[in-house]
Amino acid sequence: MTIQDLELINFRNYEKQKISFGNGINILYGQNAQGKTNILEALYIASTGKSHRTNNYHDLIKYNCSGFELCLNSFVNSRENKIRIKYSKEKGRFLEINGIKRDKISDILGTLNMILFSPETLDVVKGSPAIRRKFLDILLCQTDRQYLYVLKRYNKLIKNKAAALKKGKNEKKYEDIIPVWNEHIAVLGSKIAYLRMNAIKKLDGFMKKEMNSITSGMETSSLQYKTYCEFDEETDEEYFKEQLADKLKKGIDKEISISQCVYGPHRDDFEILLNNLNSRQFCSQGQQRTLALSLILAELFFTEGIKGEKPVLLLDDVLSELDIKRQKYLLRGLSDVQTIITTTDELPFTNLKEKDIKRFLIKEGTVYDDGNI
Repeated sequence: MTIQDLELINFRNYEKQKISFGNGINILYGQNAQGKTNILEALYIASTGKSHRTNNYHDLIKYNCSGFELCLNSFVNSRENKIRIKYSKEKGRFLEINGIKRDKISDILGTLNMILFSPETLDVVKGSPAIRRKFLDILLCQTDRQYLYVLKRYNKLIKNKAAALKKGKNEKKYEDIIPVWNEHIAVLGSKIAYLRMNAIKKLDGFMKKEMNSITSGMETSSLQYKTYCEFDEETDEEYFKEQLADKLKKGIDKEISISQCVYGPHRDDFEILLNNLNSRQFCSQGQQRTLALSLILAELFFTEGIKGEKPVLLLDDVLSELDIKRQKYLLRGLSDVQTIITTTDELPFTNLKEKDIKRFLIKEGTVYDDGNI
């Protein structure tokens, strides 16, 4: 997977800009607040349909403009691929994939896989369960269309059930329909749990190898999936279904009394352990950064295993978060991965002379191509 070029019109601080990327490492450098991260944001939107910085497309429009447009040309499995997204204050969103209009922005998922590593990625290690669920959901939605379909149906059911639980105390009809919804929730929730369990198992294997390499075998990592029931490596989808159905049946009075959906994978989490200790409580900042780096690289190999190609890697001002040893480890491993990096500092290129590196100066919403180093 490689990005060929990106065109922006009235996006953030860009009026009209086209950027042609190299197949190797691309460096976007310049002072703060010039528009470096805006480019990565546009790329990420073209991959997921969503920004990692805002939930509102309105925020993406250049000041005093009525809408924005972005167009991404890429190669996926040696075939040309084109994604166009438009948004206007009056007409809303418009998505076109390879010349065909799409009604749902989620249709973009899996078209071109990108992995974003930013300072916020550290929150996956040290933040709340909701952040880790989001990380896992994005990964699976980009690599498994079945997961996307099931997750959307499940979330809709949970939303409707949550509203019914609040009304169920006063209106009997809602009490009667909740058990029916629970049957569907058990079916969909078990699929989600099963797919998440298998994904965490694969990520754990990749992450262990990366941690061993980065730390020269001095530290070990482990990922442990936490859901609504106990399980082991032999657990199948039917077991998850039986367990969730039983919890929903026995817990219906509790859910009604507190007006909340208590049981199901919408409350999942996964623990990130370092040397068998929870990373949120017992790790230094340096160790947390190493875990985050290992997890991102594990995500890259996980995606490659499913898609048959390495995804594009977006690194947003993260090299400053890593020491020289980890910077060099990361950059050495990107010889066959198209990578787009934002930075304000000079990078350690001493070991990268043989690689295809392209530099772009970003200044006041304009991109200047420095050419190949």
